[in-house]
Amino acid sequence: MRLTPFGQDKFIAINSLQLHYVEWGTPGHPALVLLHGFQSNAHTWDSFSQAMADTYHVLALDQRGHGDTSWAPDGNYASEASVSDIAGFITALHLAPTVVIGHSMGGRHAAMLAAEHPEQVTKVVIVDTAAEFPAARLATRNQQSAAAAPPQSEMFDTFEEVVQNGIKQYPLTPEAELRHANYHNLYRGADGRRPSVPGDLYTYLRRIQCPTLLIRGQRSPLLTPEVAQKMIQALPKGRTVEIANAAHTVNADNAREFNAVTAAFLKE
Repeated sequence: MRLTPFGQDKFIAINSLQLHYVEWGTPGHPALVLLHGFQSNAHTWDSFSQAMADTYHVLALDQRGHGDTSWAPDGNYASEASVSDIAGFITALHLAPTVVIGHSMGGRHAAMLAAEHPEQVTKVVIVDTAAEFPAARLATRNQQSAAAAPPQSEMFDTFEEVVQNGIKQYPLTPEAELRHANYHNLYRGADGRRPSVPGDLYTYLRRIQCPTLLIRGQRSPLLTPEVAQKMIQALPKGRTVEIANAAHTVNADNAREFNAVTAAFLKE
């Protein structure tokens, strides 16, 4: 039976956590598992999920400590823990083998999953995930890691302040997308999440045996063309596509081209 075109919010217990996900499309159709970035949640995929729902069974997951998924009681937000959650999620819902699509942090987790659990993944789409940070960004990250206290969450008095702040940070993203994504981000407040230190992503990329598409935003400040090419050289079955008029949040900045490129890859 086909689900509502607006998606259904559901929960499942994995690794002693209540994982929240948004389900679209028709169970029994080819599955897509969608993984959001570090500062986001499952609803960042709503527009894409709706576009894919006629053909696929789409499941957008809130990863641990994000959205409506519970926080880790032991404070473990390492990538390995998230990948274990995702693998358990796919197993529990009998989704394997499935396509996994991940943005930024979610792209890292998608790559790690494909390397560690090849039987679960048929194709991978990695969206603006950098195996190496630009020098300036890396310096800032190192300064933050060396600080005694974690950075404080931004606080806003009104939702409109949040939207205007988002417009400044992501000028290419349509305002409607910013409003939608931030609506599902805000109620959490300060959550005490700890940023994990990423390991060498190249070691995982070399082990991925399924077809892999690396999507880069043409104006991305995080994934440079040079790093994208190094990542493709590491992937046994990888290729890259650059999306025009898009920065880091590619699927929101230029949804039409992102959807078209991704849909074409999935049909191959």
